[in-house]
Amino acid sequence: MFVSYRVIIAVGMSMAVASHCFADEPSSSGTGFAVTPDGWILTNAHVVKDCGRIEVKGKGEATDPRIDEINDLAVVKISSSDQLKPLLFRRSPTRLGEDIVAIGYPLATLLADSVKITTGNVNALAGIRNDTRYIQISTPIQPGNSGGPVVDRNGYLLGITTATLSKRAADEIGITAQNVNFAIRASVAELFMQSQSLADQVADNTENMASLSTADLADRVTPSVFQILCYPRADARVAAVPSEAPNTVQTQPPSSSVNLPTESAVTNEPSLEVPRARSGFVRHPKGVAPIKSAANGDAKTIGQAANGSPVEVIEQLGDWYRVTAGGSSGYMHYSWVRINEFEEPVGDRRFVQVKSFRTLGDARSYIKESSIPLSAHLAANGWIAVTLHDVYGEQEAKDLSNALKAHGLIAKDAMVTFGNTYVRKVCCD
Repeated sequence: MFVSYRVIIAVGMSMAVASHCFADEPSSSGTGFAVTPDGWILTNAHVVKDCGRIEVKGKGEATDPRIDEINDLAVVKISSSDQLKPLLFRRSPTRLGEDIVAIGYPLATLLADSVKITTGNVNALAGIRNDTRYIQISTPIQPGNSGGPVVDRNGYLLGITTATLSKRAADEIGITAQNVNFAIRASVAELFMQSQSLADQVADNTENMASLSTADLADRVTPSVFQILCYPRADARVAAVPSEAPNTVQTQPPSSSVNLPTESAVTNEPSLEVPRARSGFVRHPKGVAPIKSAANGDAKTIGQAANGSPVEVIEQLGDWYRVTAGGSSGYMHYSWVRINEFEEPVGDRRFVQVKSFRTLGDARSYIKESSIPLSAHLAANGWIAVTLHDVYGEQEAKDLSNALKAHGLIAKDAMVTFGNTYVRKVCCD
């Protein structure tokens, strides 16, 4: 599924080129392309998410961002005196091995800032774990390509560049994988546009047409493709520091960390205060939680409460709550109760907890060194719990945890949990 896919590839998903967060400079950039004549631009969600201001280079400021994070798609609106030339969506099926071209603005801070095109083929008709929302492509992808169009040899849209499997991640998993890249199918983008009441432009006939040369294709498609600049929110800006030229592409931070608060941004420091637990509800892996006669796992079970049962917390004793629940009064372990005063989202999906630290600084250092995307959560006991960045269904979480353990990417004692003890996420987006 997509969430597992992100864990495997997100290290290489540096499509947005990051720069220092100066007040008057963009924090990242990506690519977008016209999908309607009246100013709607399609791109990746991770290109425009959390931007304080979005600029379409040469066209001015973009407004009204509409985002589909699950499929990593977004549209933004620009005001233009001239009508845009939207790309046409291809309706005929994508063929394995067919020639394609990717257009975008990769490495704009390092190379020429003009639009660039790369040629390749369709390598597979699905993404990781047979995710049919994606096609695998051989066109080389660099930071800044995110959100750019992938077109056929007639200039019709097949997909939207979204991610690449990083060499580092592949090496640590123990495989040899080079130039493994993915694009979201145009049909997925078409459904997203329909959900936003936007009409896509469809090619009348896409079969038995003569292929264009690469140069002719560039002339046809590039007027519809734009660089997108993301400027940080005012509260994410930090004092300017001397700029250093990157040594390699790998020095660019992943797109998901563009607006990460820095250590020096005191106003952005998350709160490490744990609110007093007063009420909540049962959320136990087995569906029913025991109520004990004492704050001890070996104590006699005097009652039970099914998942969803309301819990009143009378007091906290270490890792135990003295509670009233299910018509009984007694003690429940704090990992069996989801507390209403905590801020983490409520749901049935699971976290994979990798490690715990006493301080947020230690947790941040660990996350920065990790080869897979991680998050940190303040726990009810004041410790910092580090987890995989996403949440998963129960079996998916177990499978993913076991796979990462087998390849040495997470600790052997990592565990799957509901995250009942997590108060709030404190790092890192």
